[in-house]
Amino acid sequence: KAYDYRLFAIREGECAAETETKRLTLRAGSCLIIPPDHAYRMLFHRDAPATLYNINFSLSYLPGKGQAFRPDPPARFCPERMPEAPDPAFFPVPTLFQNVPQIQQTAALLLSEREKGDVYFNELCSAFLKGMLLQLMRQPKAGEKPMPAVVERLKQYLEEHSRERITADNLGRMFGYHPFYLNRLFRRYVHQTIHLYQMHYRIRDACVLLVTTQLSMKEIADRLGFSSPSYFSETFRKLRGVSPMDYRSGMH
Repeated sequence: KAYDYRLFAIREGECAAETETKRLTLRAGSCLIIPPDHAYRMLFHRDAPATLYNINFSLSYLPGKGQAFRPDPPARFCPERMPEAPDPAFFPVPTLFQNVPQIQQTAALLLSEREKGDVYFNELCSAFLKGMLLQLMRQPKAGEKPMPAVVERLKQYLEEHSRERITADNLGRMFGYHPFYLNRLFRRYVHQTIHLYQMHYRIRDACVLLVTTQLSMKEIADRLGFSSPSYFSETFRKLRGVSPMDYRSGMH
């Protein structure tokens, strides 16, 4: 299991990846993302070697600070060593993309820039990586059915109203489904509950407020719709792995 995210972009040949639930075949032009805390094993053919780009990254360390997070066998995996709590909204399970040659091209630019080490190379590598991830988030996943329109509309509604108090019953009436079925449908395609998805958007807004304003914890909690500063701090620590104060102090 790895403590950070792993991106494998296949240049030539073919290989495979075994995860906890399935075996995936990777061919030239495909790309695989393995999130933290997921067991995996890469398999290569002895007579037909594959060449690939491998980029390890953490969402909190995109500029690159030289951190190395060596994976451990599942029996020795220690979640406390993860640089951050995995974001369920961001590739929550091993995800394979087929026919994305643009990712290989960007990966080549990123690694070339990192090897040269010119001025501002960290910032440029971060920009390349963010661009790759945004492109992948727009791509259909291999073998995945298209997301139903109601789920797309629900995601948009939650993002636009993340600071409001939203109940399952209200959403059910609004979208014309039983609340239990709506949450189950959402979880099937987004890999998290409606409530957790809303909380992630609140915490993303909190991160911006913590580093760009001098608002108190209470003021931030009130602005983002949390019932109390303690609940805000508890939720922040659960999703980000550090307290709001430590995040503001730069310990993220």
